[in-house]
This record gives sequence, C-alpha cells and structure tokens, in this order.
Amino acid sequence: MTKTILVIEDERDISEPVRMRLEYEGYKVTTAYDGLDGLDKAKKIKPDLVLLDLFMPIMDGYEVCRKLKELEGLKSVPIIFFSAVHEHIKEAKDAGGVDFITKPFDLAELINKINFYIKKS
Repeated sequence: MTKTILVIEDERDISEPVRMRLEYEGYKVTTAYDGLDGLDKAKKIKPDLVLLDLFMPIMDGYEVCRKLKELEGLKSVPIIFFSAVHEHIKEAKDAGGVDFITKPFDLAELINKINFYIKKS
C-alpha cells in the first residue's frame, strides 16, 4: 500500500523538489503552503507522515503540530519539522514532533528519516 506524506511548507522552491523526490521514491504526496491549509488537508487525507515547516503564514508549525496531535486518527502520525533555525529543535519536539531537519538539507538524509518513521509506525 502506498504511503501518503503531507508536506506543509510555504516556500515552493523547497516543497516542490521535496514533493518530486518523494513521489520518485514511491510515496503519494500532498502539499500545503500555510498551516491552516495543511491542517485542513491532514484532516481529509489522513497522511502517514507530515513534513512541517516551523515558520509559515496564518498558523505556525508549532500550532499545526499541537492541533494535529489533538485530532482522533492523527495523534500517532509522525511529524518531522524542518526549519533553517536549528535552535528550535527542543520546542519542535515538545510540540509533538518526532524529528527535526535543518534547512538546507540533504534530500537523501530526509528520505532516510522518512523511511525510518514510516516503517516504524
């Protein structure tokens, strides 16, 4: 069964290469460009994993993560944060994230992390 990943990232120059690589790896990918849209899409598609930017318009990644963890059917979905600001790792994990990757990141490293959490869940 094909696993679904939701990428919530407001910068298209980051989200598009990630989407293309994940699709190449065999994942079904949905993208959202702000936190509110990401939350709405998560409720609809029930992803197997969420890649979540920290700093976005409308709703930041912390709030999106906390809201996802309150929703039935999404509480156990692994959330990997990504941000250029690595000083926020502790706060991201406190909000409910399972991992954190610093931008700019190596796509191979990102794929390894995703594979680890999707196979683990």
